[in-house]
Amino acid sequence: MSILHDYVNRIRIIDGHEHLATPQIRKKENHDLFSLLHYLDSDFYSAGMKMGALGRQSSLDVEQKASLFMDYWHQTKNTTYARMFRTAMEDLYELNEWNVNGLLEANEKVSQATHNPNWYEHVMVQKSGIDLAFTLIQTTKLEYERFRPIMFMDFTFKLRTLKDITTVERMSGVTVYQLRQYLEAVDTLLHKYVQEGMVATKLGHAYWRSLSCGKPTFHEAELAFNRLLGCTLEESLSQAETQALQDYLIHFIIQRSIAYDLPIQIHTGHHEVSVSSNGNTLTNSNVELLIPLLLEYTEARFVLLHSGYPYYLPYLSIIKNFPNVYADFTWVYIISPTAAKQIMHQVIEMVPMTKIQGFGGDYNFIEGTYAHQKLARKVVADVLTEKVADGALDESEAMTFADRIFRTNLIELYKLKGLEE
Repeated sequence: MSILHDYVNRIRIIDGHEHLATPQIRKKENHDLFSLLHYLDSDFYSAGMKMGALGRQSSLDVEQKASLFMDYWHQTKNTTYARMFRTAMEDLYELNEWNVNGLLEANEKVSQATHNPNWYEHVMVQKSGIDLAFTLIQTTKLEYERFRPIMFMDFTFKLRTLKDITTVERMSGVTVYQLRQYLEAVDTLLHKYVQEGMVATKLGHAYWRSLSCGKPTFHEAELAFNRLLGCTLEESLSQAETQALQDYLIHFIIQRSIAYDLPIQIHTGHHEVSVSSNGNTLTNSNVELLIPLLLEYTEARFVLLHSGYPYYLPYLSIIKNFPNVYADFTWVYIISPTAAKQIMHQVIEMVPMTKIQGFGGDYNFIEGTYAHQKLARKVVADVLTEKVADGALDESEAMTFADRIFRTNLIELYKLKGLEE
């Protein structure tokens, strides 16, 4: 192991993006091994498995699940998603026999870990070297000191039915009769989330519509809003009918995020199969579609997730040129470590180091985060070693870069008090 690999492995990470349930939620939902598949489940689906076949609502018993798992494991174990699952299971649960009996034995250990009150501290803090993680599970009530919440705001602008409006009305406590009162309700929720510790807002709309956003007037948005108010609970409007309203609300959320001094995380690029509700229309996620918003809101701090993969070439140009836009490597290493390595080489060459966030596990379970950080550290250390060998960086500069992307940049951008060094 090189000096740089050893150094990077000792950095205490600030994890910028997860979907980790709290220890309390995991215990309550009684998760087992088949609850931990996450991205591997997507590869099984890609290989032909019926979606949800191994899920918690499946009618299969645990032996049947183990057998079905092995059928698709043999088809998919070449992928990085599978490699991460293997790393987690072998390192944390000593799963060495990849067969039905081995899975059943590991399943018992996973169930025991789910009810172990020290499991998160053991895996996240001790084994993974992560001091703090941002998690998006649609609540700010985390009750775990190592987590900070980020909230998806899509539910406030993905308005298609009257029920969508009344949900925000109920959550905010603001009675809504017209669009101006609805804006007050959304702002009330944002203020509440900030008071409860939210460190950023999240826009995930590329999963269900285009990132392209027009600039409708209040009147145009109001017309669509009033049509929704006139609907019955069973009626719904189309995407085209509510586009102006959605766009107006996206602008409003960005404006209020600026007012609350909140960074704005935006999904760009690759879609997760189980989440996409637009038929995996990847072109909706092209980072270039965001340029008008980036130009308009120069005071905002936009964190563009996932390196825009596979649109990472225009992504790098955008990050380089816009002072208010930040690169983020969440998810990228496990999509393709080869691509992550190439992007890391280029981002070092193109982007100021203070604008790069190096890690977000983007997992639903802590075991996946463990495996992901292990891979991320190796990829970054490999790249830095090559840069030093090429003379692009000296060893001290490489170490400073690693500190920046894994820790310091996130502390500064998200203003994390008490973690400054």
